Amino acid sequence: MRSILASLVQLATTVLVIAAVILVILVPLSLAQPDPGAVLFAFLLGPFDSVRHIGNIAEAATPIALTGLASTVIFRAGMFNLGTEGGFFLGGLGAAAFAIMVGVQGPLAAPLAILAGACIGSVACVVPGYLRVRHGAPEMVTSLVFNFALLFAGLLFLSYVLRDPTAGALTSPKIPADARLDRLLQGTRLNSGAIIAVLACILGGVWLFATRSGLNTRIVGSSPGFAAHLGLPITRITMATQVVGGLIAGMAGAVEVLGLYTRFTWVSLPGLGWTGIIVAILARENPFLIIPAALFLGYLQVGGDILGRSMDIPSEIVGILTAAIMVAVTAKIIFENPRLLRAIRSIKQQEAK
Repeated sequence: MRSILASLVQLATTVLVIAAVILVILVPLSLAQPDPGAVLFAFLLGPFDSVRHIGNIAEAATPIALTGLASTVIFRAGMFNLGTEGGFFLGGLGAAAFAIMVGVQGPLAAPLAILAGACIGSVACVVPGYLRVRHGAPEMVTSLVFNFALLFAGLLFLSYVLRDPTAGALTSPKIPADARLDRLLQGTRLNSGAIIAVLACILGGVWLFATRSGLNTRIVGSSPGFAAHLGLPITRITMATQVVGGLIAGMAGAVEVLGLYTRFTWVSLPGLGWTGIIVAILARENPFLIIPAALFLGYLQVGGDILGRSMDIPSEIVGILTAAIMVAVTAKIIFENPRLLRAIRSIKQQEAK
């Protein structure tokens, strides 16, 4: 009962923070418009005014739910590995390359392409994790740099191996239809990747909170000294979480490319790995809470898009509004989470050395 009350208090304070940001930014902005009520309606209720907009929310939430799960698994082992962004990019590129170059046909085409993307994307998290456990290199720094190294390596591969010479831009040939994910909702781009994301989050929660392996991971992440006293294989557990987190990040990129695109067209880091870190923080590193956290960010994105399209409001102002809500909510949760505060202090100590 006490934990339920504590959760309700945290939820209430989060709602108050969101209301305060809306009161400070959105209300004055709406008062400057001819119809203030329409501005508030467009942002707050517009995402729910049609099936298409609700589908857009789920579509936006799908990739960041998976990258949020990847970050959660990594964070739970006490690592601040930012390789999920590079893993997402590599996963999308690897899945597209596998589907185009190997050319598997039939119902196994999409699952095998996703598996290939997951394996290739995992490299982005495994290398910084290995450098940390073997050589003590700060994983935050190495993963941040490695992300961009992987980006340019991927662009080199796209330019000289995978590029469609008949296209007028840097893009791959068309991805075979068999490898693309099925659409779930007419009129939207919501696809079967959403089902994969929901199942992955549920399985991640069951593993973390209902298995011995998940318990050992939580002990290693929250109290390395106690884990050593218990004789847990800290290095092996830490590396295993980096592999699993990388696989999930790569799967997220593969799902995104196979679900939404006909060709691979990314020429920069998509940024959905960074957003996944915010999702993990919002969900308090709980896989079961990742789905509502991702839906919340998807709701903000769709509400901002509707506001920008339907009202005479510059997109920069809409971006400031959504960013302010995300920053305020994330900051509140960080200051309520002692483990995140310890991680931030650890990063500052590493930077000071």
